Amino acid sequence: MRAYSLLVSSLLCAVPAAAAEVPLERHALGSWEADIGYSGVVRDGDTLYVSGVPCRGQDMQAAVRACYGELTKILQRFGADSSQVVKETAYTTDMDALVKAIPARKAFFADGRYPAASWVQVSRLFNAEDMLEVEWTVRLK
Repeated sequence: MRAYSLLVSSLLCAVPAAAAEVPLERHALGSWEADIGYSGVVRDGDTLYVSGVPCRGQDMQAAVRACYGELTKILQRFGADSSQVVKETAYTTDMDALVKAIPARKAFFADGRYPAASWVQVSRLFNAEDMLEVEWTVRLK
């Protein structure tokens, strides 16, 4: 047992200081986030977790263009592009309309490099007027 304890102790001591926990970076996308209690983007090393970006428009095509346009701006803020999106979750109040808007969504992903994705229909989003909310997980280069 003593040999095991010494081995564990020596391994723990061998971890370099650089491997110590790196603090999460929290980035606000809007002033309302503090009121609600969340961060628009959290960076954990080389991974970005982008909170759901809500959108509305005259129709789902317009909502898709608004959401993905805003998400593209967020990527640019971190020096990233759509090819680095690993996972997408889309919440919509109208799945049939979102399915019809697939071509508008696909236009945001260069060279057909699409992320893993889940689409979920919900009865409403935080703001009742919103039609779509999209969250991303992004791997930075």
